Amino acid sequence: MSSSSSTAPAGLDDVFPTARRVLDARADRPVVLAYAGALPPLPAELRAALRATWGVDVVHDPAASDPLESRAFGILYAHVRAEQVVLALSARTNLTLAGGTVRVVGDGPVAAALTTLLRRLGAAVVRATDDPVERLAARLDGIRVEAVAASGAGSLTLLTGVGHDGVTATAVGGLVADVSPRPVDATDLPSPRPHVRTSANGSLVEMPGPLPSEGEPATAIQLRIADALLATLLADTDDAFATAVTP
Repeated sequence: MSSSSSTAPAGLDDVFPTARRVLDARADRPVVLAYAGALPPLPAELRAALRATWGVDVVHDPAASDPLESRAFGILYAHVRAEQVVLALSARTNLTLAGGTVRVVGDGPVAAALTTLLRRLGAAVVRATDDPVERLAARLDGIRVEAVAASGAGSLTLLTGVGHDGVTATAVGGLVADVSPRPVDATDLPSPRPHVRTSANGSLVEMPGPLPSEGEPATAIQLRIADALLATLLADTDDAFATAVTP
């Protein structure tokens, strides 16, 4: 897409309603909101709009806390990210998830949310994890479990970005998607069709980032995750954030 596309949506109060409510409920008005971790920085244009409209600068600072370590934000992020991934797969491939087998590689809330959503859609899910607690939870839910290093078969492999060190998207055979907070940049690989790249071992489906990105128009799901991110940075506690975002 054109690099001139705006990443700053009009009407921030309407686009980020949860964050606006949390901001209005605060006794003080923060000047800087900082976060660290795997989530990418917000695009410069969106940051500028937040500064101009709300007087708040949102920065990615390695010294800050990681919002993905928040239990409440982690649950919401995983749920929405799983929905975003499945929608992208449906739009970018001819793959029918119902009746197919999907290998979910890695640990954490996103792996669990993807497993739940994929099973609801009729897919058979194989969890590839080396974490004993994750293996226990999956087995108790009746899910087939194998080691990360196993060369499992499936119509699709999803890499969560957690708990599979050394396993990269370009090293996996067959159809694969990197659903981590910062999906692999595969623009140097040949592309037989939009959003699909050919690697030495298989085909890589490019995934959208969870947050709006530089030079790209933001999607509704990216704005929803950004709203949640702003709200959790503004909230005093996990409980306050959970209350603010609960339907």
